Amino acid sequence: MILLVGLLIYFFTSVLAGGFIQSTSLLTCMENSGLTASYFDVKYNRDSGIVDFEITAISTISGYVEAEIEVIVYGITIVNEHLSICDLNLPTICPLAAGHIDVDSSYTLSTSITSQVPGIAYTIPDLDARVRVIAYSNSTDTPVACVEALLSNGKTVQTKYAAWPIAAISGLGLITSGVISIVGHSNTAAHIASNSLSLFIYFQSIAITAMMAVNRVPPIAASWAQNFQWSMGIIYSRVVQSISNWYVQSTGGESTAIIKNKHVISISVQKMVKRSFDYLAAANNLIKRSNYDMIQDSSLYTTDERSGAFNSKILVLRGIQRVAYLANIEITDLFMTGIIFLIFFVVILTFLLFVFKAIVELLIYFGAMHQGKFGEYRANWSTITKGSLYRLALLSFPQVSLLCLWQWTVTDSVGTVVVAVVLFLGLFVLLLQSAVKVVLTGRSSIRNYKNPAYLLFGDAKILNKFGFLYVQFRADKYYWVLVLLVYTFLRSFFIAILQAHGKVQAALVFALETLYFIGLCWLRPYMDKRTNALNIFISVVGVLNSIFFLFFSKIFNQPDVVSSVAAIVYFVVNAVCALILLIMTIVTCALALVRKNPDTRYQPMKDDRVSFIPRTTDGGPPGLNNNDTELQALGVAAMSGHRDSGIYNQLNMVDDESSTSEKYHRRNKNASYDNLAQNSNRNSFSSNTEPHQMTSAMEGSMGSLTRPNNVFYQDTSYHGYDSDRKQDVRWN
Repeated sequence: MILLVGLLIYFFTSVLAGGFIQSTSLLTCMENSGLTASYFDVKYNRDSGIVDFEITAISTISGYVEAEIEVIVYGITIVNEHLSICDLNLPTICPLAAGHIDVDSSYTLSTSITSQVPGIAYTIPDLDARVRVIAYSNSTDTPVACVEALLSNGKTVQTKYAAWPIAAISGLGLITSGVISIVGHSNTAAHIASNSLSLFIYFQSIAITAMMAVNRVPPIAASWAQNFQWSMGIIYSRVVQSISNWYVQSTGGESTAIIKNKHVISISVQKMVKRSFDYLAAANNLIKRSNYDMIQDSSLYTTDERSGAFNSKILVLRGIQRVAYLANIEITDLFMTGIIFLIFFVVILTFLLFVFKAIVELLIYFGAMHQGKFGEYRANWSTITKGSLYRLALLSFPQVSLLCLWQWTVTDSVGTVVVAVVLFLGLFVLLLQSAVKVVLTGRSSIRNYKNPAYLLFGDAKILNKFGFLYVQFRADKYYWVLVLLVYTFLRSFFIAILQAHGKVQAALVFALETLYFIGLCWLRPYMDKRTNALNIFISVVGVLNSIFFLFFSKIFNQPDVVSSVAAIVYFVVNAVCALILLIMTIVTCALALVRKNPDTRYQPMKDDRVSFIPRTTDGGPPGLNNNDTELQALGVAAMSGHRDSGIYNQLNMVDDESSTSEKYHRRNKNASYDNLAQNSNRNSFSSNTEPHQMTSAMEGSMGSLTRPNNVFYQDTSYHGYDSDRKQDVRWN
């Protein structure tokens, strides 16, 4: 045993180093190995040059032993040597004696060894390195032990200083969109909400993809993905862990104790493949060379964290198990942790909405705020609140569907299964019902008004309650919400149900991501070019990530170096993409809050949705705002006496392809001409000579409209430039 420790110390300190190099688990890589360790902790400190080691193991090896040592860094074997233990000049291990081994000591390395260590190994995060030692008897040349130590320098890209700022910026976008919407800039709010939703979905996609139970996820890829697990509600909290543990046990379940005992059991978050042993076996004609997967050897490894077999075997954690372990959460507590945080956010959101409503009402009651301030919000407060909760339900659907489906397969307790069934079915039915309602409303609008935007954006109740499902899409692509829900459900289903089939899981997720990407590029359902480009970009990254995990699943049976290089590329690509998207979110939110009229940054949407969105004036009725009133009053005054002369048919003749004027007529068919005429009498003699800006009622295919200097004493016809026909138009 001391031989093996000495060899490990010598080789992993002479090839790799950091502020320290540490190995905390000694894994067995052959059946009936003569050495099994229940506790292994070896640490080399660079500054002192001292190796501290504490080992508890049982050895059945006796006599003179030689060893083959292989040091593997990022899938590349950089050391492959043959040594005799007697070459170490340590009398206690030459020859070896069988028995129980309990070592707690230290050893000082010479400068001739430490000087060979490359400097970059001290700082590179998530070092992907391991040392394998295969010992065999001198007399028989038969392997008697095979152990592997995974090495770490303590540097990692998994850090709360990355995870929490990312979460805060994502929340900033959603909060800003809500504030801007309440202020009245609906166009800006829709864009910010859509971009923030896409950003959050991207972060969720990274977290969900990392839950695939593939063959081996290199350390840097696993650590980076861990920074986004907060989007799935996987957040470590001692209080939440206590509540989850109590609930599991009180409802008939049995909690695991992997985290508490991780220092006394052998745990591997990577799947072991017997490759280094094959070359030695083949050389000695002992075992046929193959890519035999050691995880299939039940005498060495187990993936069942509840069986207790890991007391004598190595516990291999994959997929969702790996995510829980890296988050420092007990595997049986993972489901309830995600659900508790979801409930917490629902309560917080509801509380904030109530507080905001109460503050507004109090300020108005005491005269500190104008009576008509936030009139639309106050008039539709209950519907807007329901819409906000619906939006949160949409954001949490990937989390709920994956965790609940997974819980059905593992069954932590009767209580957790009941929660999973009720929560999943309730949320699924709620979102499906909402999506079907949107689709039926859109079809009804097309059937009756030849335009889906008329009802989807003209009905304030539908817009405030279900708008979260479709406002980010073009009006004619309202059905894309169903596509998005099906895509989300299938991805969660594949990852939750197929945890025991990593290759199949990776292939299905890749196919799903590819099909979704093709549909996105073909239909381009989002509201404008900028938003479509953003979501296509995110989808491209999603497809790339699924390709990386195909390599991690070993479906191509490629060398380990390919997976290690793919992991580095995975980290770089996603880190750059996340940085770009976060900067875009910060800039967009800042401009929206600073600018007086942020809507000017965005072009009018081609689906004419703003022509139908109900508006509320300060104290006025819904459906009519101050900007629209002036133009409508001028139109009524100028067309006085022509109410029955087919004026709207003349308007429609200006542009056969545009239905803008028809929408204008429908929207205002019940308006009082007398009231509008009275408004015109107060404003008609204005000397304003500047071009009149298009209002929401007139936005569409027409260009800028200009108003004559004095509509009662000069030419009262409206004229402008038709961008579709590329010619000037005029009507009386």
